[in-house]
Amino acid sequence: MKVKSSYGLLLLGTLIPLNDAFHVHQIDKRQQKDAIATPEIPPLRPLPWGDVNFLHTTDSHGWLEGHVSQGSYNGDLGDFYSFTVRMKEKAKKMKKDLFIVDTGDTHDGNGLSDITSPRGLLSQPLLTQIPYDLLTIGNHELYVDDITNDTLRNFIPHWKDKYLAANVYVKDANTNVTVPITKNKYTYFEGKYGTRVLAYGFLFNFQKNGKMSVIKSVEDEIKQPWFQKSLVKHKPDIIVLIGHMGLHSSEFASLIKEIRAHYPTIPITVFGGHTHIRDAAIYDPWAAGIQSGRYLETIGFFSLKYDKKTSKHDHHHPRNVTFARRYLDQNRYTYIHHSVDGKEKKFDTKEGKKITEKIQQLRKEYDLSIQLGCAPQDYKMSAVPPDDPSSVFYLLTREVLPKVVTEPQAKNPAYFLANSGSVRYDIDKGPFLIGNMYQLSPFEDYFYAIQNVPYDVVDKVLPLLNKEGEKMMKRNIQWLKDQSTADDADEITSLDRRTPITPGYVTVDDFGTDGDDTEHIPVDTYTIPAFIGSEIPKNDTGFVDIVYFDFIDNQLKALLQSLTGQTWTTNKRYGDPKITSSTIWIHFAEQYWNTTGSCF
Repeated sequence: MKVKSSYGLLLLGTLIPLNDAFHVHQIDKRQQKDAIATPEIPPLRPLPWGDVNFLHTTDSHGWLEGHVSQGSYNGDLGDFYSFTVRMKEKAKKMKKDLFIVDTGDTHDGNGLSDITSPRGLLSQPLLTQIPYDLLTIGNHELYVDDITNDTLRNFIPHWKDKYLAANVYVKDANTNVTVPITKNKYTYFEGKYGTRVLAYGFLFNFQKNGKMSVIKSVEDEIKQPWFQKSLVKHKPDIIVLIGHMGLHSSEFASLIKEIRAHYPTIPITVFGGHTHIRDAAIYDPWAAGIQSGRYLETIGFFSLKYDKKTSKHDHHHPRNVTFARRYLDQNRYTYIHHSVDGKEKKFDTKEGKKITEKIQQLRKEYDLSIQLGCAPQDYKMSAVPPDDPSSVFYLLTREVLPKVVTEPQAKNPAYFLANSGSVRYDIDKGPFLIGNMYQLSPFEDYFYAIQNVPYDVVDKVLPLLNKEGEKMMKRNIQWLKDQSTADDADEITSLDRRTPITPGYVTVDDFGTDGDDTEHIPVDTYTIPAFIGSEIPKNDTGFVDIVYFDFIDNQLKALLQSLTGQTWTTNKRYGDPKITSSTIWIHFAEQYWNTTGSCF
């Protein structure tokens, strides 16, 4: 189907509800119709409103329908839109400024963002409906030039000076001259209730981008005259740093250090991303930040209070500033509780309902809700060890790859290798949909093979790959800290033991252990190696064919050469060439998980 690239047109037209054949559970009519119900939730921790307040999203990766198979995160973008509107209304009644921030990575991870070419033609227009005050770019907007071009031509212009990416540049297609991706390097504005904001946006020092873009290091960018001039030109009450990078990154440290040379005690609020975790950092008594998870699971709330006895513009003498944070599970119950005091009839907005209906229509129109089969159990990414039978990596290497990727003419058995970053999410027990394929493995890598490798050489490959790490890492997530461990359970203050508590996020950050608005049972987190492999098969010849994703071709050949002293040739047409790292899941689910009727 041809998709219009003009973002303003995609919310028009007839809206068609999702086919009833895909209903799984009966839930609130405003959510996606195949989403399971939100579980019973214990009393929520209140939002710590301050003098200046923020809502934060990051790393949504196209999950705009929410998590239809996970009740704690089953709100959709329409629900979030209504939440932002009602929260703005609540802030108005309180006469408090509330700003809404996003810190990038809106592509790669869901059918709504990835089913079009270029990716994002469905999802990006939906995001433009959210009343964001500040946004920045993520690395997933820059891998592929077609996506970068669409971001440049269609997405960024919608936001005008709200979109900030000071160290990201693009090459003009006609002149090859490098120019900033945004017209403004920073922005300065005043909130409805008088907060003067000086804001900057940056991307981490990313080097795996496409040919169209250029990323300068943050450290080099802030040495430029524009940055120094911006710090002295205005009289802000606060400085806001938004960046697609972890809160504890060297880039944020450099930014804060440079600002502190000009403003020793000005309040600095920091909004991070990229590492897919809930986190909060305290940098000094006047600077702190939040990072709000991934995949539209989490909405961050961040606030600061001023010492009213000190002049707002005296930034050279100590003053008292109090920061607070809250991580919200992304579901309607949470939204309704925090924004309209639990009064559901006052929550929905006309535009929010339109967005929900539009998402349902698109999921049906593009077959994202078609059921391929029924997953017989949960398969986890990091909640179990990678060699556990309930690990998604065990499933991939022991069942999916050996059963789907085959070469009848091969004389040697296959040994399968994959970079763990190719898998992006868990598999939940129950219906496995086309949309789940995009969530699980959004990257289209092909299968290559290096054949006739001696068994004793193959035996050394995986340990050495994991020892040296994934040098050409584009996609693997760097988990900087565990979200929750069993040891955290004793530190969590119980809110109400009468309500059953479900597994979920138990966040430990620089502020303590009370950041999550919903109390959960902590989930164990295990380290994921950079590479995973199947069992090494033995045969009489003593040789094996290594079968792997094309993404790691150069790295694997270099390693084999270092082990053997010889140059190895790649077979680039191993098995069915139409099968990729994404479509293996379609073939597997249809053949091995296919059942008639509803699941279970």
